[in-house]
Order: sequence, then C-alpha cells, then structure tokens
Amino acid sequence: MNILFAKTILYAYPVTDAVIEQIDELVEKRALSSFSDFSPAFDQCLSVVKLSMQKDILFILKKKVIEILPKFKLDEEDCLDYKYFKLKPKEYYKDFDTSSRAYFRKQIKIAEKAAKRLENAGITDEFFEKYCLKIDFIKKLYERVKEKEELSFKNKPKVNNQIAYSKSFSS
Repeated sequence: MNILFAKTILYAYPVTDAVIEQIDELVEKRALSSFSDFSPAFDQCLSVVKLSMQKDILFILKKKVIEILPKFKLDEEDCLDYKYFKLKPKEYYKDFDTSSRAYFRKQIKIAEKAAKRLENAGITDEFFEKYCLKIDFIKKLYERVKEKEELSFKNKPKVNNQIAYSKSFSS
C-alpha cells in the first residue's frame, strides 16, 4: 500500500467518529429539508445514499486500524499515538525522544509496517483510490499529507531526495 495512503488513514483514525457524526447530522438535515427542496426526489435520495456510503467507508477504515494496532509493539504504538493520534496526555511523552535520528527512522519503519498491515487487512491502493478519495475529508487530508511529505524532501540533496521521494510513493 502507498505509504501516503496509510499515513492519511492513520491521521484520520482519531477523528473518524466526529466525521461520522457530522455525516449523520448532514443526512438528517437533508431528510428534514427534503419537503422544501424542489430538486428531483431521486437526486435527493442519491445524495443521502452517497453520504451513507462515505460513513460506511469511514467505519471500515476505523475498524481496520483497530484491527492492526494490537500487532504493534508498545513502543511502536506510542510512536503512532505521538505522531498520528494524539490520544494520550502530553505528560505521557515528557521523556519521549522525538528529536533523534533514530526516532525519525523508527517513524518511517512504523509507517511502512502500518501500510503493509493495512494492505493485508484489505485496504489496498485500489480501495483507497476508488472509495476513500471520494470522501472530501479524506481527500483533503491526503493532499495535506502529500504536501507535508513533499516539503520534508525539499531541503535534502537531489540524489537522496529523488530516491526517498520515489520510495515513499511506491510500495
């Protein structure tokens, strides 16, 4: 699985419930306002169905992340939480090394492991492109992740930059 797709899923994980809630509210508003909406009923229904499908995809992504998390070691889970989830209190990380080269190498390896585990769990590049990128929230998050990745290679030497950049987009 593309490493950027995996990172997008990891960043989305902690806010998935909130996005699902927003979709529920939007579906309810569309249903309640349908009597004053003069567009064809089919279009209104299609809109609600699309939102429901987005919600289902988000449920699947969350379920798959929950499925793969126990496969990580405790220190890897801490790294995932520190970088992607931010679910634990800041005090938990007061002695956490986040500036060494070893930490950054470890984060890269963990992201690669997550990508492989997500793919083994059924979240393939094709699935992500076909279903996830149709969800505005995921699409915008993916664009931010991609931009951040591109900026992280901006100041590296050209040879290493090209190797690292191409490696991050394939798997």
